Amino acid sequence: MSSHREQSTDMSISEPGISFVTESAILLQFAEPSLNSVDVELQARICHLASTLQAHLQIGPLLTDAVPGPGSLLLALRDGHAARRVLREAEQLWQHLEFNASAGQRHDIPVHYGGDDGPDLLAVAEITGLSPREVIHRHCSLDYFVLCLGFMPGFPYLGGMDPALATPRKDNPATRVLPGAVGIGGATTGIYPSASPGGWHIIGRTSIKLFEPDKQLPSLLQPGDWVRFVAVNEELPA
Repeated sequence: MSSHREQSTDMSISEPGISFVTESAILLQFAEPSLNSVDVELQARICHLASTLQAHLQIGPLLTDAVPGPGSLLLALRDGHAARRVLREAEQLWQHLEFNASAGQRHDIPVHYGGDDGPDLLAVAEITGLSPREVIHRHCSLDYFVLCLGFMPGFPYLGGMDPALATPRKDNPATRVLPGAVGIGGATTGIYPSASPGGWHIIGRTSIKLFEPDKQLPSLLQPGDWVRFVAVNEELPA
């Protein structure tokens, strides 16, 4: 392997692009990096490859991290000289990996929809042409796959949302979104783990803590996990 941003097609399955981000960081790109058109099955394979590499007795110690992104996997190496060995093992695992897309941990996330907790619920209903109650029903009726974490520590991008709920990001982002806010941005839904400015439409809020930096595993949700939202409203909006 040579220096930065060298492109290769050594890996045969899905013919991912291989580029060196730095001397000790390799990006495997399996698909176009778009959160609005993620292949959940492909993303599940990428997440499984990441965890398998990290648990590998020979390869795991050579990695400082394996980070799934939309259609990609970033491999951070302890030593850039190990790149060929890591890529060779990654190729073999990718070709022969046996996995179950539903094998990740499952999390039920309680959400209070609308009102002060979901100030944009009515806007989403208006944009989608659905009633607020139907927005909630559709949002709670599916299992979501944790595609990756990003934007801020512990923020899960969740794939598998009902296309009828797709809502463009706000033209004027909110200056402060509360921790636990559940939002929709494009074809993706997610949860803000901490207070932040944000451009997603906020339809509800959960009391569950998603990110606790003092824990050994700070993020509650991990790439490859599954999430289902559960409405806890005493009475749903009409």
